[in-house]
Parts: sequence; C-alpha cells; structure tokens
Amino acid sequence: MRPLFRAAFLLSLAAAPLASAKPTEPTTPPAATYTDASAAANGATKPLSLEEQAVLRVHVDELESTINGMRKELARLREEEDARTRVIGDPNSHPLWP
Repeated sequence: MRPLFRAAFLLSLAAAPLASAKPTEPTTPPAATYTDASAAANGATKPLSLEEQAVLRVHVDELESTINGMRKELARLREEEDARTRVIGDPNSHPLWP
C-alpha cells in the first residue's frame, strides 16, 4: 500500500505545475463542439420514434441490471475480504513485511 501512496504523492507533485499553468489556447464551450461527425453533418437531429425509445429503454434497463449485479458482486467480495481481515488480520502489517 505504501508504493501506492508514494506514487500518488509523486503524481500530485508532478501535476501541480500543470494545474497552475495558464492555457495558451482559447477554450471553446462544450456546446459548440460536436463529438459525432454525423450530427455535425446533419446540423439537427430528428426526434426518436416510440419504437426506438422503447428499444433504448430496454437497453438501459439491461445495463442497469448488469451494473446492479456487478455492485452486488463487488459488495460480496468486499465482505469476504473484510471477514478474512477480521479472522487473520491485515497480511500487509507483518513486522517483516517490506
């Protein structure tokens, strides 16, 4: 865990000058840029039909259920790790550990 903290500290020292630097180029507002080339070519987007909205809703629901499943799995793994730590202690806090 110490190398992680050391790396984060060194990274923060390296990024500090970048955070205080003044940008040399003028920034454009995010609304003025296009991320999709087809949207830039068309200029305007047409509204989605009810069928397309239903298909998108199904995809969103599937993604939400997948994310909820991953969260449950992560909570289970964290609980197992916490139980292991309670039983045997922290394996990284050994006196001979580098």
